[in-house]
Amino acid sequence: MLEAENLMSPHYQSRSGCFKKVFFGCSGLFFVFFVIIILIIVSAEIPEIDFSFFETNKNSYRIDTDSTTNEKVINSSFSWSFVDSKMKRRKYELAFKLLEREVKEAMDYIDLLAKMSYEDLGIKFNQRYIDPETESEVIWAEVYRRVYFQSFPKMKPIMEGINKIFINEKYSNRDKAIFVISFVQNIHYDRPGGALDLFPPLGTLAYKFGDCDSKTLLLYVLLEKMNVDCAMFWSSYYKHAMLGVAGSGSGDYKICNGKKYYFLETTYPGWEIGDLPPDFNKIRFWYLQEIDSENYNPFSEDDNKNIDDDNSSQRNDNKPSPSKPK
Repeated sequence: MLEAENLMSPHYQSRSGCFKKVFFGCSGLFFVFFVIIILIIVSAEIPEIDFSFFETNKNSYRIDTDSTTNEKVINSSFSWSFVDSKMKRRKYELAFKLLEREVKEAMDYIDLLAKMSYEDLGIKFNQRYIDPETESEVIWAEVYRRVYFQSFPKMKPIMEGINKIFINEKYSNRDKAIFVISFVQNIHYDRPGGALDLFPPLGTLAYKFGDCDSKTLLLYVLLEKMNVDCAMFWSSYYKHAMLGVAGSGSGDYKICNGKKYYFLETTYPGWEIGDLPPDFNKIRFWYLQEIDSENYNPFSEDDNKNIDDDNSSQRNDNKPSPSKPK
């Protein structure tokens, strides 16, 4: 009560001056006030404090109720310009109605992965773990693989919305792929934060932003839904991730399971298949995996095992800023 009295005393000094003149006459009023406060405190329940607001600023989406299904949904919309192979430029808008429970399940799964031990992930230490870079690559390969398979079944309604545009525009297979690439590249870049600093694909769509590996995973799932063969590039040296697109085009690539996968930057628009940003152009530092393959083997990239330790002082401690076309 000392703190409360100090806060109130200037008020009483200016209005009645009871502390200066008739302190004992006011003591009865203070006693009654004290008793009332005590009764309020005793009768009220102590509210539970939710610290999640202070842990993250990601709670930016709005939850509505679908009038037809009565389910809680997240309405997420995107707008950007796309130039097709006929040089036709149009502004497109994509709107998705995401089930809030599925978004929450996907986000909870990321938190679950962050708490897993190597044993939980099915990773065993043995002589094949040569250095910390290899260890990191194998662990992230398993994390990305699990996120991919958890996300893949949830993308059907997303693709239904995209397919409507394909039908209306009568896009070729090439334009379909470039359209989806353009869509993901134009999603705002920002770091998700959290223990893994990673969004699942539904999280990127719900929050309408993501970083390099979050956006790469989203594009990976969408293109695979369209039967475009993909793989995932990431680098513990560069602290960066990109998509690999199979084909016989031109530009920079690496081989996995006998197939050429061309680099594709997802963080910003303007990058084409085969473009490798100058800041990340040492191909030997890139690890490549078909995380969706039945022949998945986290140790198949033998040429990534021997990294020049003389360059260790040049490595980044954190994920780099996104790559803008130069």
